[in-house]
Amino acid sequence: MTVGKFVFRMQSLLNLKTQVEKSLKNELGRAIQEMERQKRILKELIEGREEYIFNINQMYEKGASVGKLREYSTYISYLNDRVRLQQDNVIKAQNNVDKYREKLIKAMQEKKMLDKLKEKKYEEYMKEQQREEQRLNDEIVSFNIGHAGI
Repeated sequence: MTVGKFVFRMQSLLNLKTQVEKSLKNELGRAIQEMERQKRILKELIEGREEYIFNINQMYEKGASVGKLREYSTYISYLNDRVRLQQDNVIKAQNNVDKYREKLIKAMQEKKMLDKLKEKKYEEYMKEQQREEQRLNDEIVSFNIGHAGI
């Protein structure tokens, strides 16, 4: 008589945790891509603003009109506002990355815990299989000894 095939009672939960982990890895990847995109936009805005400031300084040195300089100054204020808004977008994107990273770490810990439990249960199962096999061997030996004298 054998114990039978190993069945981990929490296998469906382990499968679910594996799927959740995989999904969170994908979400984290998308969040990182979005954060990088927001950082690129910020970098382009800053570079554009710096270039614009450089051009205004060139115009000032060449004696541009006060009206023209005021117009450019207004545009620089607009660019400053865009940079601040974009910095907020980068922060939000970073927070989103952090949120997914934390969720992923938690999911990975939960899955690891179930994996270890499964390993432990499998080891217990294997020990039980060995005990059962030894018991059967002992029965066979005692049966053969008992019948050898007949």
